[in-house]
Amino acid sequence: MADPPRARPSLRMIEAFEALARLGSRSAASAELNVTPGAISKHLRALERWIGQPLFAEEGRDMILNPAGRALAQSVTAGLAQIDDGLQALRPAEPERTQLSVLAPASFAMKWLVPRLYRLERVAPQLQVTLRQTNTDDDWLKLPHHVAIRRDGFVPAGYEAQPLLRETLAAYAAPALARAATVPEALTLLESQTRSGDLDRWLVAAMAAPRDGTRRDQLRLGQPRRRFAHFYIAYEAALAGEGLVVAPTLVASADVAAGRLAVLWPEIRVPGAAYSVVLPNAAALRGRAAPFLGWLQAEIEGCGTAPALPGPPAGAG
Repeated sequence: MADPPRARPSLRMIEAFEALARLGSRSAASAELNVTPGAISKHLRALERWIGQPLFAEEGRDMILNPAGRALAQSVTAGLAQIDDGLQALRPAEPERTQLSVLAPASFAMKWLVPRLYRLERVAPQLQVTLRQTNTDDDWLKLPHHVAIRRDGFVPAGYEAQPLLRETLAAYAAPALARAATVPEALTLLESQTRSGDLDRWLVAAMAAPRDGTRRDQLRLGQPRRRFAHFYIAYEAALAGEGLVVAPTLVASADVAAGRLAVLWPEIRVPGAAYSVVLPNAAALRGRAAPFLGWLQAEIEGCGTAPALPGPPAGAG
């Protein structure tokens, strides 16, 4: 005789798990779902018993997804997004805001994306974007997200990637320093541990560029430089007049326009990293992210400071 079918976990268990995975704490999950933290813990324990293994590794007060939890969170996020889209389709007269969690590199987010994010409201008023900045050494897969903007080329299993842009790198300094600089050798060089190769590539290009009928052969790759842990710290040092920084034109364009930075030897430019948009391979998430990705591509093409890379349409399967 066949065993009776095994009952599925309740929707309350799934909702509690999804909120806990996304928000990272019992108190935040309980506030969002309007239940007690004890109820969140109860639903989580019941779900873990049903599955037969833990889903979180607790670190102090934070709840950190383990590999099993991350795998389940990916499926649950896509499933709830599809359920939510189906429900919203039945009540078009009262559309609710669609939530979209986006991860983006810190400098790109602070200097380029955040200042123009308000314009997304004009083309997708129903979309509410929650943006979280990431550093190079962050384990971004552990962070709650629907979409991630990445420059490392890594595409996890179960994800798909869409090319976004290719950086163009140039050298910048504070205007007073730029006016006094005649050769790169006279400036303090600023770089970060996370983008150390950018400065060296620009220096190689500078050595090959003509100067007063000669070449910059005396420019040394090993000349003294100041190193910082993160690019945005090196960039702030350049804004403060501490030296020369090699930065993406996309990131520096607003500061140049505002007179906070000046481009040095503008004819010397080198290609930088390629950015991609990565998101779980699920039709519901592709549809949810499509307005944001379409707007993002149009903004990049419109600013003209970094070439957009060809790729599939934002909603393509």
